[in-house]
Amino acid sequence: MGYAAVLLGPLILLAVILLALAIERRHPLEQQPAGASRFNLAYMIIYAASGAMLAPLTAIVTVRLVNAAGGGLIDLDASGWMLVPAFVVYALSMDFLEYAFHRVQHRVPAMWAMHSFHHSDAAMNASTTTRHYWAEAGIKALSIYLLAGILFKTNLAILGMYGVLGLYHVFPHMNVRAGFGPCWMLFNSPQYHRIHHSAQAEHFDRNFAGLFPVFDWLFGTHHIPRAGEYPPTGLDTGKAPASLLDTLTWPVRK
Repeated sequence: MGYAAVLLGPLILLAVILLALAIERRHPLEQQPAGASRFNLAYMIIYAASGAMLAPLTAIVTVRLVNAAGGGLIDLDASGWMLVPAFVVYALSMDFLEYAFHRVQHRVPAMWAMHSFHHSDAAMNASTTTRHYWAEAGIKALSIYLLAGILFKTNLAILGMYGVLGLYHVFPHMNVRAGFGPCWMLFNSPQYHRIHHSAQAEHFDRNFAGLFPVFDWLFGTHHIPRAGEYPPTGLDTGKAPASLLDTLTWPVRK
């Protein structure tokens, strides 16, 4: 990956988030406190400084490095018309790894201590997309992304397409009234993902999927949103960081 991609990646993600926030203001699901996104946008400075803002590129860079070192048990032929099926295989495989990692985050106490920061947002909106504890990107690089590089030998076309697809993660976090109804299994949506962020016990440990809810269906972790079901979000304890300093020590807070 060139330096241009490394620099443009976070800027494009930020631009998409700002555009999504503008859309939310015109068509909000719920009226949120003034400046509800300011904390998350300010946290992006810490997130970017830690290198975690490059998270969408982390998977690409890690896979490329592993492939360059000889990794890649399955050679995804992306020449000609094979590009589309090769990309579908790669995207589904990566999303399954993301799904598995997400389940671990909710199951292992040390991982939940970090991941709960993402869930602590009581006013979920597009800016919540990057509200992740800064160390999580490094853990992914050394686990699921490393595994992806060992499993698949890919080219830049597939990796670039997957990087663009990653921008879709902004949409399910948006504060808008949008769901896919009977087609809920095809793609994640704001209504489907809001269930995962719900502060209500009936929704805990449901709807883990990042892009494709079919994995929730396969492993029995799905909750199909009922008509008009948009629960409040945040931790059931009501805990949330009081300052940017709290974000640095969040996993070891009392």
